[in-house]
Amino acid sequence: MGTRTRILCGLFLLCNALLAGGCNHLERRPGAAVGESGGSETVALPGNAAIALTWIPAGTFMMGQTANEQDAYPNKETPRHRVTLSRGFWLGRYEVTQEQWRAVMGTTPWVGKRYVSDDPKSPAVYVTWDDAQAFIAKLKGVTGKEFRLPTEAEWEYACRAGTTTRFNWGDDPHYEEISRRAWWRGNAQITERECARPVGAMPPNPWGLYDMSGNVSEWCQDWHGYYTDGHATNPTGPSIAEHRVLRGGSWLSVGGYCRSSRRNHDVPSAAHSDIGFRVVCGPAPEEQGGAPEFNDVFVAGQGGVNTFRIPGMLLAPDSSLLVFCEARKESGADASPTDMVLRRSLDCGRTWLPMQALVHGVGKEALMNPCPVVDRENNAIILLCDKANKFGEGHNQHFQLESRDNGATWSEPVDIKARTTNYDDSFNAGPGVGIQLRSGRLVVPGYTGETNDETDENWHSRVLYSDDHGKTWTLGARVAQLSDESQVVELADGKLMLNMRGNMGMSCRGVAISENGGETWSSFHWDRALNECPCQASIVRYSLATQDKKDRLLFANPDNAGEKFGILERTRMTVRLSYDEGKTWPVKRLIHAGPSSYSTMVRLPDGNIGLLFEGGEKHRRQWIRFVRFSLAWLTDGADNL
Repeated sequence: MGTRTRILCGLFLLCNALLAGGCNHLERRPGAAVGESGGSETVALPGNAAIALTWIPAGTFMMGQTANEQDAYPNKETPRHRVTLSRGFWLGRYEVTQEQWRAVMGTTPWVGKRYVSDDPKSPAVYVTWDDAQAFIAKLKGVTGKEFRLPTEAEWEYACRAGTTTRFNWGDDPHYEEISRRAWWRGNAQITERECARPVGAMPPNPWGLYDMSGNVSEWCQDWHGYYTDGHATNPTGPSIAEHRVLRGGSWLSVGGYCRSSRRNHDVPSAAHSDIGFRVVCGPAPEEQGGAPEFNDVFVAGQGGVNTFRIPGMLLAPDSSLLVFCEARKESGADASPTDMVLRRSLDCGRTWLPMQALVHGVGKEALMNPCPVVDRENNAIILLCDKANKFGEGHNQHFQLESRDNGATWSEPVDIKARTTNYDDSFNAGPGVGIQLRSGRLVVPGYTGETNDETDENWHSRVLYSDDHGKTWTLGARVAQLSDESQVVELADGKLMLNMRGNMGMSCRGVAISENGGETWSSFHWDRALNECPCQASIVRYSLATQDKKDRLLFANPDNAGEKFGILERTRMTVRLSYDEGKTWPVKRLIHAGPSSYSTMVRLPDGNIGLLFEGGEKHRRQWIRFVRFSLAWLTDGADNL
């Protein structure tokens, strides 16, 4: 092996017209869903050789070691951080082989060296990082296509293939499976045949890539640098350093070196029997405008608050962003002692002003279910919320607060019972956001009903509306089907569409239509395209064709299907887009694969989309997070503005 210094260290949708720069003829596998891996193509080389490529979808993952990961190096593979790869890429299915190297370069740098296989399907070894760059440059000339090395982030994302375990086949704590999955010292060095083995002999990872763990360590494009905390999009490493990154362990490695998060590095001139590389077909990654940017607005435990829940969000008349939620002071339980709080952003969610307490719950009181609405005609913001007291009179009251200075200050809360026609003290607003119709009517969605031992839950969605800027309110008719938490949009034809959490065990969203502004509901159906587990969801209008070329609706919720709450965990916060007023939802993109729950959305002044949602890495009540992304990113450029 020779003497050397081996310092051991530490992005759904697919890409636009798919990889400009020479690979635009490659297409993902026919019928593959957005965000799905596995498309396959080959690029011919001289001498009947070829390079097989596998499509890796855009996506987001957690890069680096997990907490307390076995045989990990805490100072080298941390902090674990969120990485988004905003476009997919074609990655070599195998490590570059001797046969491929000879076909392109006409040389054999491994000949005469120790610990080398004579099988042409074995990896090309004894190649430096600079040699790999020379191969790529000549490969471009031979094929007329754009090639490069993968970035370190691309490499780990592809290696993990959607997994979060130590290896892409599992944690394998006792290394009982590794010899059936990878070439490492336990089955390659301690034999009479001490060398890297022909590619593809071991099973592929879940995305169809071979030898990502073991066989040879692989050069990446990046200079080596220590990780930084926070969300990164298309990271490419430091601009200059001493060493280049190596990934993947090798036939000489102990088992822990073959972990998905394991990082190696060496000088670019290093060449050894266990170093090779694989290639990417496509342009170099770059920051893509509108890729997701994440910002935690409320975090459990901060400010003396046990749990923050039930987000509401809107854009104020001055374009500042207002985020409301329940600050549950003692526990995460519904109707436990709770304040109604607010945070504001003056820069579209990049930074946030300190938390404001709008209404304090006294004793056991709980201020719940924020549902704000903007009155554009007088530049006012109205917030409706509930006050619940589990242990006394006035069990459920309904408060209205107003702000005339874009959320900086607020009126004292007013009980709306006396000003509401058809008042029902079981009404729960939203939660989420209300809307103002083109007629000027204010509409706050919600639900009424009861929970008791005999009927379990007997809730029905409905809306509260006002035609006099919130001076008086009327409670509209109930939707006939059992349903509860709801959100509402005005359709292009002036009808209202109420999107509801269902209580009928249908595993999907309920949809009702009103032709009279929410007073009554003329039709109802279950939208099988919108999975639910059940959970509150968000639906908002992004644009009208009369103003912005296309009718667009946005929908967000945990993309899981289950007939009853608790039958499965809420995960996979996903945003969908409809161009036909909710009849179909052709665009779907994953935002957060982990625990996820309630959400709300808004179109930002710059045309980007803001999503606020509950979630976490371990459980769904760790934080309320704001994410900003572009329509182009959501549609992978297919919207064609």
